[in-house]
Amino acid sequence: MITLLLVALLVAAVVSGPTNQTAQSGGGGQESGGEEEKEEKKPAPKKKSGPENVEVAVGETAELQDRDLVVNEAQHNYPPARFQKLEPDTELLRVYITLRNTGNQPINYNPLDFKVQDSNGVQKNYQAMAELPYRLEYGSLAPDGMVEGNLAFEVLQGDNNLQLVYQVNPIQRQTVTVGPL
Repeated sequence: MITLLLVALLVAAVVSGPTNQTAQSGGGGQESGGEEEKEEKKPAPKKKSGPENVEVAVGETAELQDRDLVVNEAQHNYPPARFQKLEPDTELLRVYITLRNTGNQPINYNPLDFKVQDSNGVQKNYQAMAELPYRLEYGSLAPDGMVEGNLAFEVLQGDNNLQLVYQVNPIQRQTVTVGPL
């Protein structure tokens, strides 16, 4: 099941990656290079770029080429589920996010795309909690679509340097880092 999910994510990442390659025809001779050539080289309207890494604070929007991410809030000491045991000196951190598709193709999202990094650089996956209200599941967003949801992470108590790391595209190694949480 996990292998199928990883294959599906890999295929989706390859399909949803940037493919805007345009060919420009040269004028063939130097005589036709005057004003027309200058017009062709005008910059296209500003579009969100796809930098390798984007860093924002809680409440700020991370604008990417085809999506926006906002961490709306982070709550420390979130109560664990009834039968959930936490490691000693740890707590649950609840993170409420909004993800919006600003591109013209569907995009996939998955809670496995999100990790919390602590002060020591250790990254932890989300904790699957059935009792977490509005939990972020996996799915696809159509153009102009939006999803909001909670993620929970088990973190060290008292760590004030926590960051949410969103792996946008594992193939291109594009990430968004939000913090401190």
